[in-house]
Amino acid sequence: MLSNYKIFIKGMVCDRCILTIREVFRELNIPVVNINLGEVTTVSALSAPDIAILSKRLSVLGFTLLEDKKTRLIRDIKSLIEQVYSGNYDFPDNFRFSDLVVSTLNKDYNTASSIFSESEDVTLEKYIMEYRIEKTKELLVYTNYTLADIAYKLGFSSTAHLSRQFKSTTGLNPSYFKEIRKTKLSLSHGEDPQP
Repeated sequence: MLSNYKIFIKGMVCDRCILTIREVFRELNIPVVNINLGEVTTVSALSAPDIAILSKRLSVLGFTLLEDKKTRLIRDIKSLIEQVYSGNYDFPDNFRFSDLVVSTLNKDYNTASSIFSESEDVTLEKYIMEYRIEKTKELLVYTNYTLADIAYKLGFSSTAHLSRQFKSTTGLNPSYFKEIRKTKLSLSHGEDPQP
């Protein structure tokens, strides 16, 4: 996530416009750091759905949301990561995310990766791995999936590969999060959690 993310808006010409835009952001529960003519600084980057809703709301009021090509590319890459590593993607044989970026976004992978790293202060590969590990935690705590199921759903080559990446990223074993699930379930059933 970017801190102090800037959004550019066409059509802001006076203080009344600033008040109107401030109200739109308030209604959409988007935290704002600062608003000037033509520019809004938010606490963090907006998701693709937030951008779409904001653009629609601004359009109705006669304003236009402006996005530079880099910002759009970053948003599209993050959206693609969410689609692929949601746990519902059907990974083809020899899947490579870089090939998907090229075919889906029509952008050279090295260029896309470089722009992503520059903007996000983390390499694209590391961002993807961290996203997959966060998804693994979620699936371990909130589902009955085995580690093998999760490895398959998130495109890891094996359970051992997932375990190594998990331990390397979090410093913990996946079994720690399975224990959290057991504790949550026992608490929800009114049982005393076993030590």
